Amino acid sequence: MASLNKTLYQWLRIASPKQKQALARAAKTSVQQLGHLAYGRRFASAQLAQSLASASKRFTNKELHLDQRDICGACARCPLTSPRTKAKAA
Repeated sequence: MASLNKTLYQWLRIASPKQKQALARAAKTSVQQLGHLAYGRRFASAQLAQSLASASKRFTNKELHLDQRDICGACARCPLTSPRTKAKAA
């Protein structure tokens, strides 16, 4: 059975149709693909997760900002995307 991606599912629930289209266009994907990712029918690559996270930062509403670690399982385990690594670099 498919595993729901709660982050993307919640994002799709609060985003307007225009915001969904803007995110998909900026991340070079489609709104349908976002739905597949949210419902667990497909899984995001690290590259797609990073594209979605970067594209979501364009929205002024902070609730619409995505974190790539919440979208991609590999990113969640990667030491390069951990908060500690970013804090050391700053």
